[in-house]
Amino acid sequence: MASSSGDNLGLPLQELSNQFLICPLCLEQFKSPKVLPCQHTFCLECIRSYVVARGLDNTIPCPLCKEIANIPNNDVSKFKNNFMIVSLLQFVENTATKAESPTANNLDIVLNNSQASEDGCGACGETTPMTSFCPVCLLWLCSICTKAHLRLPATAQHELMSSKQVDARCKAMVSKGEKALSDIQTSNNEMYEALVTQQSQLPENIRALKERIDAAAAQAMKVITEKSTELTQQADQFLQDQTELLSQRGREILKSKGELDGIEDLLKSVKVSDDGFKNQKAIKKVEEYLNKSQFSNSSEAGLSSLSLAFSAYGNNLADLKNLEIGQMRVVSEKPKHVFLMDRSVNIRKNASLVERDYISSLAISKFADKYVVANNQDVMVFKPDSRIPKPFLSPLSDRNVTKPWGIAYSEEDRRIYISQSGPYEGDGSIVSYTHDGYFHSQIASGLTLPRGIAIHKSYIFVCDQIDKCVYIFTNAGRVIRVLKKTPDGKCIFNGPMFISVGKSGIFAVSDNCTSVKVFDKDCNLKHTYTSSLPESQFWDVHVMPSGAVVVCDWKHGLHKISPEFDNNGLITTDGSVLREPSALAALESGTSIYVGTCGGDIYSAI
Repeated sequence: MASSSGDNLGLPLQELSNQFLICPLCLEQFKSPKVLPCQHTFCLECIRSYVVARGLDNTIPCPLCKEIANIPNNDVSKFKNNFMIVSLLQFVENTATKAESPTANNLDIVLNNSQASEDGCGACGETTPMTSFCPVCLLWLCSICTKAHLRLPATAQHELMSSKQVDARCKAMVSKGEKALSDIQTSNNEMYEALVTQQSQLPENIRALKERIDAAAAQAMKVITEKSTELTQQADQFLQDQTELLSQRGREILKSKGELDGIEDLLKSVKVSDDGFKNQKAIKKVEEYLNKSQFSNSSEAGLSSLSLAFSAYGNNLADLKNLEIGQMRVVSEKPKHVFLMDRSVNIRKNASLVERDYISSLAISKFADKYVVANNQDVMVFKPDSRIPKPFLSPLSDRNVTKPWGIAYSEEDRRIYISQSGPYEGDGSIVSYTHDGYFHSQIASGLTLPRGIAIHKSYIFVCDQIDKCVYIFTNAGRVIRVLKKTPDGKCIFNGPMFISVGKSGIFAVSDNCTSVKVFDKDCNLKHTYTSSLPESQFWDVHVMPSGAVVVCDWKHGLHKISPEFDNNGLITTDGSVLREPSALAALESGTSIYVGTCGGDIYSAI
């Protein structure tokens, strides 16, 4: 038999694809082709990787002709699509699909795509017995039309199937269909059994959950009872001490009263006696008694009234009602990781700390040639591919830091802002240093437990974990806003730890390791993101230039929250490499993000 039309078109299509539809960077067929002003075309991902790998910003030299091109809005996806290449790709795909001759093994073609009527020939329409089927034309043919079909030049090369052949093929497919249906039935039965099991176990799970809630409430009640017992014991002790004190004062007063009676008797004896010698001695004793400070104090000051006063917590129960004893969230016993990208993010280790301490915050220079990190003990600086960090603070700096947690770098004034908790609770402060480690100024002091810090224009955002709020300062230290409660008095945060502000003013807060809250530039809460994965622990966050939010999950990797909050989940990464991420930083262009880990490593993710 002659070859099919697909065989005739195969060689030209392959030649067309090899000559015009191959990306010069990846040497594979174009995907999302983008054309530069010089008219050279590349895959979108290829040109994006080319820009990121070279640290380019706003402009790009063409990889082929080196002509400099401006990157629209510093986003390579804004380059124009090459619609000619797109059309050729579509043409090749459609032509190849049409050129493939249907085979008799395709049950859908044989059974479902036949265009003949139930009783008539697909060519002449006569209701005579059908003798053959054309899988190319998808027609059942009578004996006369079958002969004509084989003689016509346009259809002579079509390989016809007899009615018996079609019947044999159908019968051969019955066993496959029965097996497929059996597999579906088995799957349905298993799913139903699983649902029944889950339904039967649900009351027990809820009962156990209630027991844990009751246990948490009992623990809280135990603490309240202990506090109550402590207060009542203090009251009993006060009663005992005051009783002893008052009894002692009573005895002193009775003794003083006896002495006073004796003095009065002396005065009476002086009145009736004419003995000057005795009277002089009596008057002298009276004067000595009157000069005693004890008599003077008791007669003038009297007794002070002492009592105890008790004020209920906050004078009302509003704060107590806002107390959280725990949180509930829906989790899956077998969680499915929802990855947002088809391919894994490219991960590269840039540096490591010798001591392997966890990194609580990370700042990078404009060209990513220097990292500044904090770990709640020291602030260090080191360069890529280095394992020997140096102290960030200059030896000549007249001020050190104590328990530093958050770091933010301002490119405008080239200053490093650090949040430190200090030696004791309530000693927290915000300080700034020059880029070379010299103390510059103190922004704020007296904070309870400052954590994450972020810079946006001339404003400084600071999380306070214990006060459960976010402070917004000017760079001169003036508080312009405290984000703590809703208009109806409910607490916004349970314990904010990390914060990041985007270029547009939107900001994200990692709250108590369990959720991420996203606010608009007017401080209105727009979205709260939680994870359905078990044991998720959210650490640092970073708002990208696009408005997306990247989140460190200490247990599972990196999450991404889309700007519209409609496409959220894990970012595909190599979990064996990027373990326990804890801190984030990114270049202003947003092309790369840098990740610090609890193991003291720093990675770049493209």
